[in-house]
Amino acid sequence: MGDYKELLFYQKAQQIVIGVDALVKGLPKTMQAQEISRQLFRSSTSIGANIAEGHGRHEGAEYIHFLIIAQGSANETDHWLNTILDIRLSQKEKIQALIEINNEVRRMLTATINTLKAKRDGQKIREESSPYAIEIDSSND
Repeated sequence: MGDYKELLFYQKAQQIVIGVDALVKGLPKTMQAQEISRQLFRSSTSIGANIAEGHGRHEGAEYIHFLIIAQGSANETDHWLNTILDIRLSQKEKIQALIEINNEVRRMLTATINTLKAKRDGQKIREESSPYAIEIDSSND
C-alpha cells in the first residue's frame, strides 16, 4: 500500500503544521491567543496523525474512519484559523495562505473518502471524481 508519507494530502497536512507552528510562535501572549494556539496546534497535528494511523490499518472501513476523523480535524483547524482572522490576532495574508492549503487538504480528503466508499459499496467510480492521486488497497477484495 506504500508509505503514508508519499500521500499528497499527508504532505500538505504537514505543511499546515509547519505553518501553524510558525504562526502560533508569533501570536501575542494574551490568554485568548494562547488558548487558540493550543487548540489550533492540536487540531492541525491531528490531521496528519489520523491519515498516518488510518493508512497503517490497511482496511477499507477503518481507513475511511480515520480519514473522516482527519477531515474533522481539518474542519476544526479551519475554524481556529478563521477565529484568528475574526479577532485580528495575526496578519491576514499568513492566515489566508494556511486556510488555502487546509481547504485543499479538506477537498482531497473528501474525494478520497468518497472514492473509497464507492469502491467499498461496489459503485462505479466517476473518472472525473478527483484530480488527485488516490491510493486504494485492492488486496482485501
